[in-house]
Amino acid sequence: MRAYLQPDRTALNRAPLYLATVLLALAMGCGGTPLPEEDSTGSAQLVSTVAQALSAADVTSVMVTVSAADMPARTSALVKTNSQWSGTLGKLPAGTGRTFSAEAFNSSGGKVYSGTATGITIVARQTTAVAITLQEVTPSAPFENAAPVITSLSAAPGTVEPGGTVVLTASATDANAGDTLTYAWSAPSGSFAQASSLNTSWTAPASAATVPLTLTVTDSKGLRTSVTFNVTVNTGKGDAIVNASFNTWPQVANISATTTALELNESTTVSATASDNDGDSLTYSWAASCSGTWSNATSATAQFTATAMPSSSTCNNCNLTVTVTDSRQSLPVGGQTTGTLSICVGPKKTAVFPPEITETFQSSASTSAGGTVSFRVKAVDPQGSAMSFSWAANTGTPGTPTTSAGTSQLVWTAPACAPTATPPTVTVSVSNALGVSASQSFTVTGLASCIPAASFAGGDAYSAILMQDGTAWSWGWNEYGKLGDGTGTQRTSPVRVLGLSNVTALSAGARHTLALRQDGTVWAWGSAGVGELGNNSATPRSIPGQGPSIGGFIAVAAGGYHSLALRPDGTVWGWGHGTYGQTGSLTTDGFNPVQVSGLSGITAIAAGYYHTLALRQDGTVWALGHNSEGQLGDGTYINRFTAVRVSGLSGITAIAAGGYSSFARRQDGTVWAWGQNNHGQLGDGTSAVRDVPVQVLGVSGVTAISAGASFALALRQDGTVWSWGYNANGQLGDGTTTQHTSAVQVPGLSAVKSIFAGWSHGLALRQDGTVWTWGRNSNGQLGIGTTTDQPSPVQVLAF
Repeated sequence: MRAYLQPDRTALNRAPLYLATVLLALAMGCGGTPLPEEDSTGSAQLVSTVAQALSAADVTSVMVTVSAADMPARTSALVKTNSQWSGTLGKLPAGTGRTFSAEAFNSSGGKVYSGTATGITIVARQTTAVAITLQEVTPSAPFENAAPVITSLSAAPGTVEPGGTVVLTASATDANAGDTLTYAWSAPSGSFAQASSLNTSWTAPASAATVPLTLTVTDSKGLRTSVTFNVTVNTGKGDAIVNASFNTWPQVANISATTTALELNESTTVSATASDNDGDSLTYSWAASCSGTWSNATSATAQFTATAMPSSSTCNNCNLTVTVTDSRQSLPVGGQTTGTLSICVGPKKTAVFPPEITETFQSSASTSAGGTVSFRVKAVDPQGSAMSFSWAANTGTPGTPTTSAGTSQLVWTAPACAPTATPPTVTVSVSNALGVSASQSFTVTGLASCIPAASFAGGDAYSAILMQDGTAWSWGWNEYGKLGDGTGTQRTSPVRVLGLSNVTALSAGARHTLALRQDGTVWAWGSAGVGELGNNSATPRSIPGQGPSIGGFIAVAAGGYHSLALRPDGTVWGWGHGTYGQTGSLTTDGFNPVQVSGLSGITAIAAGYYHTLALRQDGTVWALGHNSEGQLGDGTYINRFTAVRVSGLSGITAIAAGGYSSFARRQDGTVWAWGQNNHGQLGDGTSAVRDVPVQVLGVSGVTAISAGASFALALRQDGTVWSWGYNANGQLGDGTTTQHTSAVQVPGLSAVKSIFAGWSHGLALRQDGTVWTWGRNSNGQLGIGTTTDQPSPVQVLAF
């Protein structure tokens, strides 16, 4: 086998030289002739050819040296035969690790190619092929080139008359030594004296024009640079007699129309009144901004017909414009003025009239608490349009109206009392299909004035309020009878809690309510399934009854399903659901009160869904119960059956417990929070859970705090209310449903003296005694007679 030297076709004069050999199997003798002594040498055969493009002077000799650690170096020359370099190196010691080095020389004795093959094995009595690639010893430098640069260019003059001459002077350089530059001037017209010279002249064409002249400089490697500039060729000069005259533009004084409201395919005649102070003749041209056709559109008076509705359905949706131009001796003078008239295109509006209420009926002008009054109205529509009726009341409970085509009747149930400044009012509105309406209001007297509110309580979808006379009222969801009115009926307006008097405090949980009486006893109603009423029974109540048999309490707090009470000696007692240790009991649920271990010197208590908070008289906060969200604030997530101190808090004056979060107010008016934060309810600008307290951002000067399921409220000393956290139902009261991770002000509320957060709604009592609510209203918990959520505060008119 043979291998041939083939040069790289992209650089023939620098091609590598290839040597290749092939292992040849030598036939061994056989027969009766005795074998000679075993030969321990081998050979290597090399055959090469020189590329046809290489001259004889390129390679005149090729030397090959064989070396190894266990043999002396051996050098042999290959022989050129018929343009091939070849040779067989025989008697090479057999063995491994042989190195073959080849060098090719030119006629001057200079080495032009070299190459090496290593790790070659020579086999005894066999010929081994060795392939060596000889690389160019001194490769040529890489190609580099830079474009020439035109360093200066001038043309004088820049403006010439036809046939005039412009002198052109330029200079250029090239960064590559040895490059030669050529020059070429070009232009679409005119002629150059020497188009291939840097310095030349150009003769302008015979007619006026702006002519681009281009200079192109090219180096010897073909890279070029060009610059183009303009020369202005002016017309020849002459004389002119100039007369100046003055023109005053025409004026449009008025545009009138026979009608300015068009239906489709209806026409109007428009007339323009115009004048010209110079007495020039005037011409007219009419146009429209909407689709239509014109008659006499070049006269002062023209007719326009609308053929399609404009894109805007509002009136004045089509502009009719006249353009007035002056002229003298039938030639335009240049003055032009426009005038525009806007008209309405579309169906013409006709007069509409509201329904007329022809009869009214009120069964009684006065009533007592819980009494009913019937109202009825009859109405007709002057244009025979269909009518609809809607009823509303500022207090009390409207029933379901009975309505026919022209009559509607409603039965209204009176509240227990009426606000002093706002008499009970029932209003009916009658609307027709044309979008206009009429209304009639009825007032009712005879109700006692409402006692001013003292404080609030808000639970899961219901609210309760304590009046200054010691009575309690409630409204909203009434599962398990937690409203205390003796029923399980949902209420959208306040009803009185039955059988209660001399109440000093209220607290609302998820499904049960607590009341503290002046005598220190705790009364409870609602769900009792896990002992939350504290009366050793699992039977729910819809009417209040005494809870724990013991008394002497000064404060109460209702959690999700557990209850707490505080005694004057600073001890805390708990009952109800206690799986997580929230009642301080080691049993799962407690149907009777037990003292919460680890708590003493307590001045205030608060209950979350499954955890308990207590404020000590030294300003520290203690917690126990559920801790999966860090709501105990001790830096862990471990449930606690014995109270632990909340980390890092001192100087605390008030506490509040949310669903799975906790809050504290310091003496300096700042608010601190910890626990669940998935909706930003901690107010620290994040949604990260916190197992130790962090400061609520955006609010200071706080005097009171309250917490709902996933949001919180703060009352500032200036009487404003601030909120943060979850807001899907408008419970932040800021007019939106966007949650906030730091405090925002509740607009529209001022002079507020107390606040309370229900599960997903807020309540506020103003200095004037009015009660305001906002947020979720799915069960009527806002007390405004409806079940529609309110993202902004609305007044509860029953108080």
